[in-house]
Amino acid sequence: MGAAYGKDVVELSRELRPALMAFFLRRVHDHAEAEDLTQEVFSRIAAQPDIAMRSGSAYLFQIAANLLRDRARRRQVRRNYRETLGQIDGEAIELIDPFRVTAARNSMAALRAALDELDPTTSAIFVLYRLEYMSKDVIAESFGMTVRTVEKHLTKAMARLTMQLGDAI
Repeated sequence: MGAAYGKDVVELSRELRPALMAFFLRRVHDHAEAEDLTQEVFSRIAAQPDIAMRSGSAYLFQIAANLLRDRARRRQVRRNYRETLGQIDGEAIELIDPFRVTAARNSMAALRAALDELDPTTSAIFVLYRLEYMSKDVIAESFGMTVRTVEKHLTKAMARLTMQLGDAI
């Protein structure tokens, strides 16, 4: 495969590169992109030399057509994404609103301060259960206590945090 294969791809490139460039230029109207697409065709041909050498230009242009379809699909996905973002902007919802970020940070700081006022075991159990989504059984086993004791710690934490933070938790 080695030298003969390399020579075949080089000859195929010499022979069909101008036709492929023209094919792509008629469709993409950008010389750099047409060159990239042409190079991609020959890269794919180099990866499967046996098929390409038997099929010749028909296979080459089928790869080219497939590349254009892939390009169109990628552009459509990007267009849909931009439209979705535009709709979100139209609803006056900004993804990274500085005020929302600040409010979230303040809420987290208040929660952290309230948790620091709790007994360390109660605070740890609350964090594991409510923030880490660990089951009560696993928490009980980890702390060497019963599930009922874990529930008491959670009730104590919720009561204290509700008093301090209100409905924010």
